[in-house]
Amino acid sequence: MKQANKIRWGTERRLEFIEFRIYWEGGIRRADLTETFGVSTPQASGDLSLYQDLAPGNMVYDSSEKKYIATAEFKAKYCDVSAERYLAYLRDWAGDRLNLSDSWMSLVPAADTVPVPSRRINPLVLKQIVAAVRNARSLEVLYRSLNKDGGAHAWRRISPHAFAFDGMRWHVRAFCHRDSSFKDFVVSRFDKARHEEPAECDYAQDRLWHEFVDVVLQANPRLKPHQRVAIEEDYAMENHRLTLSVRKALLFYLEKHLRLDYPDEGLPAEAKPLCAVNREVFSRQAP
Repeated sequence: MKQANKIRWGTERRLEFIEFRIYWEGGIRRADLTETFGVSTPQASGDLSLYQDLAPGNMVYDSSEKKYIATAEFKAKYCDVSAERYLAYLRDWAGDRLNLSDSWMSLVPAADTVPVPSRRINPLVLKQIVAAVRNARSLEVLYRSLNKDGGAHAWRRISPHAFAFDGMRWHVRAFCHRDSSFKDFVVSRFDKARHEEPAECDYAQDRLWHEFVDVVLQANPRLKPHQRVAIEEDYAMENHRLTLSVRKALLFYLEKHLRLDYPDEGLPAEAKPLCAVNREVFSRQAP
């Protein structure tokens, strides 16, 4: 998506903006550039001309609408115009509305997301954990465990080395010095952190984090033929299969997220649209 020749960052951002608007919002006018970036009208005209020079055939001027629009031969050059990226922008806008990314959206379609209870995360503790990951250090953390034999609320030393999101909550992947093993810790259950020290463990030994396994998915065979076709189209399956490469440490969460652990007996096929062809990969992974 990036131009090979060296272009100043500000100019490249405006070229990306032009491309986004002509593709997703039906066109662009000089005023869109002047209002968004605070550039002069001559500069906006220059940016539009530059885009036409660098991406010939991508847009034309519609005199009736008085704006530039995408042509039928449009090919993205500066902007990711995938459906996944646009919907990610839309989710950002409709969900938490944090506006974390520059999507260049102005004509935002009506949208909303299912509310999910947010988990309390102490930003100071998170900052300490991020620093420990970055600098390969260990920390003592005050952690609330749900395990009956793990201590309800106790200090323990961990050496964190990675973060993971399971679709609902954030985890820290860390070596637990008390249990002498690599484990997952839910970020929202850290109350305090203290006493930073050298990690004194080899993160390369976290086999489940560093090793990947292929999970082969198919539409539930119990679905009716037209339903299986719909599921296969949904996930762009090839030869009726979809293969996901997954860290072994994240297999448990994938299994839960896709309902692959749901029993087939007594459950409508529609409630479990996907099945794992190589179901054994979930039972073979031991911490």
